Amino acid sequence: MKAIKKYRNNVYAVLVCILFAQITQAQNQDVPQKKATNKISIPQVLFRGVLFENQDKNQVWYIPNVFELFPANTVEGFVFNPQVKFTQNYEGGRFFSLNPNLRYGFGNERFQAQLKSQYYYSPKNFGLLELSGGRAIEQLYNESTLSAFNNTLSTFALSENFLKIYERTYVELGHTFSPLKNFLLTTSLSWNERNPLNNLTKYEEDEDFTSNTPENEELDNTTFTKNTTVLFDAQLRWQLGHQMVRQRGSLISKGKYPALTLSYANATDAILGGDISFQKLAFSFQGDFEIGDYSFGKAFIEIGDFLSKDNLTFVDFKHFKGKETVYGTYDIDQFQLLDYYGNSTAEFYIQGHYEHYFRPFYFIYDELNYRPVAGIRYLYTETGGHYAELGLGMDKMFKGNWRVDVYNSFRDGEHESFGVRVGFSID
Repeated sequence: MKAIKKYRNNVYAVLVCILFAQITQAQNQDVPQKKATNKISIPQVLFRGVLFENQDKNQVWYIPNVFELFPANTVEGFVFNPQVKFTQNYEGGRFFSLNPNLRYGFGNERFQAQLKSQYYYSPKNFGLLELSGGRAIEQLYNESTLSAFNNTLSTFALSENFLKIYERTYVELGHTFSPLKNFLLTTSLSWNERNPLNNLTKYEEDEDFTSNTPENEELDNTTFTKNTTVLFDAQLRWQLGHQMVRQRGSLISKGKYPALTLSYANATDAILGGDISFQKLAFSFQGDFEIGDYSFGKAFIEIGDFLSKDNLTFVDFKHFKGKETVYGTYDIDQFQLLDYYGNSTAEFYIQGHYEHYFRPFYFIYDELNYRPVAGIRYLYTETGGHYAELGLGMDKMFKGNWRVDVYNSFRDGEHESFGVRVGFSID
């Protein structure tokens, strides 16, 4: 029955994705070559969010897509989540942004409010100051690939509630700057009060839905109690000739040469009433490689371990970018068939990803410039053993960045699963 349900869900989700792809293609055909300002399109409302620009005042307003504004889940029920991001641009590339966010769950009758701010004060030295705080609902892994759209669809159309969330009351100060040429140092210090959450009673009693507590191979019970965490994070990134660019609402360091990153996290119980104590360290490599005139590859490798773990919760584990939904985005450090939390670890790990993009070919019409893609992804943890994914796909479909892949996964040499993935790639 489980296999039949999974097959039915995959077919249903693929059909939905094809429909959205056709909507996007039709919308692209209606848009002139010159970029239109403040024009609202269906793909913006459904996927990217809506951008409004006031060029006279150098102001930009961003409203997320409809699924982020009105999400739903098994913990809060239907959610009213109004939010907007305001950016004031100044001369020389400087800018200031505010992102207020209110949230109300009609099922648990709980209100949340937070405010995030950024000031990009020195483009020459990549100086960015960030201050945020409030009370928020967050995924156990805050970089999860699971979007509001995917969660709403999978939960209430397919009875697959992959979303696992908790409540965080926090104050966080972050700073980014370039201490030396080609180096970028990002640090943050935060005080956090973390509260576990449970499904609403009607979903807790329904066996079709899983608990808000995820299953994990390394930890028998991933539940945690209310705790206070004082957390320091630091990342030192080295990349020749890198630049800071705005992408998907964030400043991202990008360049044509490979990047090396050293990451460190330290939670202390010595100050501000902290309950959690651990240290973890990771080293990563990321790069793009041109191979010939038309072929190129993308690679990401990361090695990490916990230096100490006197007291930590499952939230503090190292999580990986798994994907259990058919539709989603693509990025080089994502797995395509891995469970969201099943392989999370507090031990030594290695992950590696490589995608090879072959010479494009023209299909039917000259403007359909499809590009074949082959990918291999690998993960080792002490509990999960050796996990690998092999995939083949087609990129640049439907006159855009749409992509379709088929993947097989293997664990310790044995075949584990097969899946189809549809979505759009992130450049």
